[in-house]
Amino acid sequence: MGSEQPEQIARRQLEDVILPFWLANGIDTEHGGFFTCFDNRGRRRLSTNKFTWSQGRFVWLLARAARLADRDLLSRRFDSATLVRHAERGASFLLDHAVRPDGQCAYVLDEEGGPLPTERSIFADAFVAMGLAELTRYTGSPEYLPTIDVIVQRIADDVEAGDPPTPPYPLPPGCSGFGARMIVLNARLDQVRAHQAVSADALPYADELRAARRAMVAHREESGLFTETFVADPGMRDTVLARHRTPGHALEGIWMALEAGELLGETGDHGDLVASVSALCEAGWDDEHGGLFRYVGVSGRPYGGPYEDLVRRTWSTKLWWVHTEAAYTTRLAAVRYGDREAAGWFDRIWDYTLGTFPGGADGEEWVQIRDRAGAPLDEVVALPVKDPYHISRNLMQILELGAQGGRP
Repeated sequence: MGSEQPEQIARRQLEDVILPFWLANGIDTEHGGFFTCFDNRGRRRLSTNKFTWSQGRFVWLLARAARLADRDLLSRRFDSATLVRHAERGASFLLDHAVRPDGQCAYVLDEEGGPLPTERSIFADAFVAMGLAELTRYTGSPEYLPTIDVIVQRIADDVEAGDPPTPPYPLPPGCSGFGARMIVLNARLDQVRAHQAVSADALPYADELRAARRAMVAHREESGLFTETFVADPGMRDTVLARHRTPGHALEGIWMALEAGELLGETGDHGDLVASVSALCEAGWDDEHGGLFRYVGVSGRPYGGPYEDLVRRTWSTKLWWVHTEAAYTTRLAAVRYGDREAAGWFDRIWDYTLGTFPGGADGEEWVQIRDRAGAPLDEVVALPVKDPYHISRNLMQILELGAQGGRP
């Protein structure tokens, strides 16, 4: 890396690796929507099915990249008009085939947009809304706002009511997950920003954003870690389900809470949140091989169910999204909030990330799933897709943070 700044490295990865791969391989110019069902190395397309989870994320990616291109934060060869045209076509595909009037969305579609039988997931719904919101943020058009509002309110109501549908790894009945509250906060944050892009004088849905933030931050423990799953039955508090923690998830949620706090003008808990950054990195770091574990605290009695099985089976894996989200959050804590300990963690995580996940071969994107020692794993994480979202989002956030000089 030499003397290159993180922003320079992030830009180079976006321009030379991430965006070229997805613009060349991911866009379905015939039917609309995007192809994301590739193997972990990106060498083979395994299916033409279109998971709405990744379709919405792809719209988000294209719209955000267009915004960076307009600010000269990406090379001129990434034409914003072309990026937005692809994003709008993807949005139309989702509106035509995935979104229902009540705010529920189809979970997976075939190549032409026909729904395939499966369960609903609030995560898939949220990413549809967030893709439309980022596109709205770019265009300033109110066209998608009613759809965004219906979807986001639906998932917020589902989470508030308890036992929301969270495939591909549903929790047992009565258990409350951090991930569901985080996705509501993320969706509310993007929703508010979309409305601001249409009407800069207003801060609509501020109360809803505040409530979503409060609900997610309630998972923070005195230790600085975050409870991943609230288990209602006191007799089951010694189970893997109740005791495990997911440092990458919590680090991802922290930047959302910090940014929402800035937007709301409510920063009283920012000191505690920033302090949690290093506590989470310390808890998740693998002293033997480097990198952050997917799960920690994987001990206790069995509770049962597919989610606990996932935790037990994959706790030691090293995943791309854990590391890129941790990189952005530590960078944010260091640059914007002056946290020196977080700055040290950023350097360690950034070095590990760049030394582990980029594929290296010609035309190869990042190899996103690795074993504990860093070797590639041809496995599935959540969905059978190779998803461009976390890598591109976090690299763009790091790039933007440098351009802003640390200012929100």
